Amino acid sequence: MFNMNRTRWGFDWGEFILGILFIVAAAGLLRSPKIGLTGLAIIFAFMALLSGLTTIAGYKKLRDVTGIRANFAVVFGVLDILIAVVFFFDMNSAIVTLGYLFALWFIFDSIERLLVASHLRDFGGLWFWLSVVLDVISLVIGIMLFIHPVAAALSLNVLIAFFFVIFGVNAIWIAIARSRS
Repeated sequence: MFNMNRTRWGFDWGEFILGILFIVAAAGLLRSPKIGLTGLAIIFAFMALLSGLTTIAGYKKLRDVTGIRANFAVVFGVLDILIAVVFFFDMNSAIVTLGYLFALWFIFDSIERLLVASHLRDFGGLWFWLSVVLDVISLVIGIMLFIHPVAAALSLNVLIAFFFVIFGVNAIWIAIARSRS
């Protein structure tokens, strides 16, 4: 009847702030469509770094709830940080491979969130299903970016802003859902 092993989350400020930052980054991309690739690479590096750190910071609680699947989240969090390091320290390579790296980042983060989404069922089916739908949309966008890098490059700002909004709303959604534990 009572789940005594249930982890008490509380409001997840890290996830909430990450969501706000993703939405702010999306607004910046849409407001200034002529943003340079270097600026975009720097924004991406910061967001990938924050995403990786947030994922790793939540590992213990996620492990308590999802078990061994939380290890996948750590692997993807480390991959986020490695991608950020490449972007910070090798800007020329970052610019050349921007489309593919964005696509891989979207794919990695979407898969990671899908793998651990089951813990949101504890907060209610609506929270779980909305998160899954948003993650699937993010995964599809990532795959589209990877398959059509030239088309993606022509509309990179809009596609990335769209992903940032989806990812940001999902992060805020998760933060609110976790406060209901």
